[in-house]
Amino acid sequence: MYEFAPTNLPTVSILIAARNEEHTILDCLRAIDHLDYPKNQLQILVGNDHSTDLTADVVDAFIQDKPTYRLLTITETLPNLNGKANVLAQLAHHATGSFLFTTDADARVSPTWLRAMISQFRPKKTGKTIGVVSGCTTILGESVWARVQAVECVLVFKLIAFAADLGIPLTGVGNNMALRREAYEQVGGFENQPLSVVEDYTIFQAIVKKGYGFGHQLDPDTMVGMLPPPTVGAYLQQRKRWMRGVFDLPLPLLLSALIHYLLGPLLLVLAFWMPGLALGLYTAKVLGQTLLLWSTLHQLRQTYLWVSTLLYEPYQTVFGLLAFVYYWLPTGVVWKGRHY
Repeated sequence: MYEFAPTNLPTVSILIAARNEEHTILDCLRAIDHLDYPKNQLQILVGNDHSTDLTADVVDAFIQDKPTYRLLTITETLPNLNGKANVLAQLAHHATGSFLFTTDADARVSPTWLRAMISQFRPKKTGKTIGVVSGCTTILGESVWARVQAVECVLVFKLIAFAADLGIPLTGVGNNMALRREAYEQVGGFENQPLSVVEDYTIFQAIVKKGYGFGHQLDPDTMVGMLPPPTVGAYLQQRKRWMRGVFDLPLPLLLSALIHYLLGPLLLVLAFWMPGLALGLYTAKVLGQTLLLWSTLHQLRQTYLWVSTLLYEPYQTVFGLLAFVYYWLPTGVVWKGRHY
């Protein structure tokens, strides 16, 4: 299954940018501590990004007896960088691994995460050296709000994986991404990319444009769990940041993404003139979408979300339109207390 023999696994550095994460980072570090990977092949770097809470104290207490962990205080801002990209770039300078993995301070990785992701760097039929791989993300929580977003994640990552299978590079996912160090250095790292609030998309595209292959692993073994945005305002800010990356897509892919967001309202308008056609298209969309979701939930061993798929269409219709409108409001992106 793996390109690398279990007794000869490559060295890995995990990079985590942390800003005001005192309530979440301990669970993140505990999950990393349970990774099924040789400790002598592993390095975990946490960058404290000007936190004003007890993030540094929580991390420092956890890593006292763990030599594979290191906490770095980020005080400098590199040229052409901001926020998370700045932290990751500086952590990469201290990384010793042949592969750089990125995840978020509020993420929960699975024990199989590293081995399953590393396996995707084996040579593909294209003959290209694989430079970047993304895994799957889900939303944790028992609330309806969390579960419907978990369903949304399933659909989004299925579409990303489908595009990857067709050789279409859509995006990387910063909370669940692995970079071959050689590829990262070939593109000059984060500091050599255009200023962006979607640093994962930017570094992913740079590596692909450099001629490296890419992969997306739709597999429960690569699953990373995330907490949902705590408020609707935080949700809209998150989507506004993500949509910066969407609008950088090539025109055909951009139009496909916009149709996904706006198909419900567009069909409602069509219904005034051609109600039969609108109803038929809407029914086909919902049925096809639901069957795809059920199949992918089974593949990802998340069948407990089946009931929540029934809520996905009204959720997408309302919040998809709301996120699209919010994106065009003349306000900046606010992330982790910073304005971009």
